Amino acid sequence: MRDEILTTEEVCTLLKIKKATLYRHTSQGTGPPFYKIGKHNRWKRTEVMAWFDAHLDELSRSGR
Repeated sequence: MRDEILTTEEVCTLLKIKKATLYRHTSQGTGPPFYKIGKHNRWKRTEVMAWFDAHLDELSRSGR
């Protein structure tokens, strides 16, 4: 079974964050890994969730 591919909007909905927050993490290289397809960013659901789990303590300490 293939991993689900997510759009920017779907990642934001999944993580319950604003696009600006995701863009900031993406531009700083601190966000979940993504793939550039043409002019669009795409994410694998399992990688987004692994990133979230790995950074949960850090994210809650920073109040984000």
